[in-house]
Amino acid sequence: MSMADAHREADRAALDAWMEVPVVDLIRHLMEHYHWETRHGMAELENLVEEAALMEGHHFPELLAIRDEVDLFCREMRDHLRMEEATLFPAILAKEQGRAFQMDKEIMEPLELFEDEHNAAAGLLVRIHKLTEGFQPPESAQALQRRLYHAFEVLADSLMQHIYLENEVLFKRVL
Repeated sequence: MSMADAHREADRAALDAWMEVPVVDLIRHLMEHYHWETRHGMAELENLVEEAALMEGHHFPELLAIRDEVDLFCREMRDHLRMEEATLFPAILAKEQGRAFQMDKEIMEPLELFEDEHNAAAGLLVRIHKLTEGFQPPESAQALQRRLYHAFEVLADSLMQHIYLENEVLFKRVL
């Protein structure tokens, strides 16, 4: 087993440990850690990609396409996070606390939608991954472009953990 495989297995085991934690604590963790980290990462990406496109886009035209993908990704992800926090998470907490809620309308329908949106977000990350050739800056890239590609890699890793926790841990527990 390679070092990277061992690291992935350790990460997965740490995420799977959340299956044993009360749902309210899992939701708090998702919001305080992953939602915050996603918002922070998106703001950093938007600033870096805008500056990189402006300063280096004439040498690296792919930065212009990357900027468009980042714009789309961030707009969709912000809406997604807001909707989870305003609708889905409160309904799940109501269920957990024994309060009245409509299972089909407040949980089942949104779960399908949010899983689809998770897949769409992952798809956008795949497109950005391809445009950046695996988040690997060109040899001649300046420090700014290198920081941008590193920020992509950090956000992509966090987002994949975030999506796993929601789809494979939270959603499955709720069902």
